[in-house]
Amino acid sequence: MELPDGLRFEDYEQPRRLIVNFIKDYVARIQVKGVVLGLSGGIDSSLVATLACEALGPECVLGLMLPVDAKKDANNIKDATELAASLHMRLEMFELKDAVKAYTPLSLDKISFGNLTARLRMATWYAKANQESLLVLGTGNKTELMLGYFTKYGDGGTDILPIGDLYKENVWDLARVLEIPDKIVRKVPSAGLWKGQTDEGEIGISYAELDTILYLKLERGMSEDDIIKWGIEKSKVQKVIRMMNSSEHKRSPLPIAKVR
Repeated sequence: MELPDGLRFEDYEQPRRLIVNFIKDYVARIQVKGVVLGLSGGIDSSLVATLACEALGPECVLGLMLPVDAKKDANNIKDATELAASLHMRLEMFELKDAVKAYTPLSLDKISFGNLTARLRMATWYAKANQESLLVLGTGNKTELMLGYFTKYGDGGTDILPIGDLYKENVWDLARVLEIPDKIVRKVPSAGLWKGQTDEGEIGISYAELDTILYLKLERGMSEDDIIKWGIEKSKVQKVIRMMNSSEHKRSPLPIAKVR
């Protein structure tokens, strides 16, 4: 579908430079030795890794591959390994199979199991960050953040979000500008939380539609009715707005009972 004017940047040099400087300045201000991020072989983490290496130098960037089952996730591991090698960044892998297996007695359903996996990954990032005096880089984009399409205290548990103001379409565009391998750019987006899971399949709306609805709502200030008139199916507009509203707690500071 045709995206609304303004959603895409005419020139991606400015957002690239702003994100690189953001990472560089924040790391310098916090006075840590570098950064760690989950490197999944997907486009978001590949883009963040590339920008972090430019900002800090590859020797200061550690990528963690955290598959539940390394054999089943071999293609993504291969893509992540090749990207890390091309960037000359540090890379480690830790398989979560045994950690996840320890939770079998809880008999978790698919969604709960997926959230558990995301939280085990977060715990691993911070274990390495604590050990090596690193900052945890998040890989969430604006589309995911505004929809609440992330696990609270899982992939949402990070120190900073370098691409948190880029819609998914912007992520694809900037990845192409930075010449991230085409096989990664063209890969179907997935959090990899269970077999066959894809972002668009789980949400039921394409990223082009999601970005359009969010952009018209957030940047243009359009009402639900106006977005529908713009040309988006009513049920999809309502679903996105409902997701935004119901996930507000994920983006807000923790509620505190005021006693003084």
